[in-house]
Amino acid sequence: MSRTFGVRAVVAAARGLHQVPAPQLTLRALLLLTGAAALVIAPGGRLVLPGLVALVAVPALLDGVVSPDGQGPAVVVGAAATAWTIRYGVSSPPFDATLAVAGALVLHHSTAALCAAMPATSRVEPRVVLRWAGQVGAVLAVAGGAAAMARLLGHPSASAPLELVGIAAVVLAVAVPVLLFRHD
Repeated sequence: MSRTFGVRAVVAAARGLHQVPAPQLTLRALLLLTGAAALVIAPGGRLVLPGLVALVAVPALLDGVVSPDGQGPAVVVGAAATAWTIRYGVSSPPFDATLAVAGALVLHHSTAALCAAMPATSRVEPRVVLRWAGQVGAVLAVAGGAAAMARLLGHPSASAPLELVGIAAVVLAVAVPVLLFRHD
């Protein structure tokens, strides 16, 4: 790991903020807010183990805002998923919290990818933002539809194979539209 998560990187980046265009700052703020939301929602106020996992990821969140092409966003996604898994295990989590953390993670990941593709001082083309928003909207719509269908089907008893099938179905349901609408 060549970069370190820490205060020095954040302070150095804060000094150069006057060179960053407003749209870039808006994207970085969205990256910060979505990552923070995921790290707050996932442990759900449990400070023992899930909260500690999320707390450890805060420096990575700050580093990810400064350098989205680094490891910070991946650490945030991994920490939120780990905290969520520790919190619920194989029991059924609440539907609204599940949608909230999933939406926050999708937005965090896609915003990090967009920010990583552009230098921090570059101008952001509106058509790039519109295309990005369209892709995010499509992913969230498909995932929301799958979640609504799961909600209508009721809550089956906890089953690891059933959860794996559900995860595979959601990944497939999200991947197909993304691949169909992808333009090279």
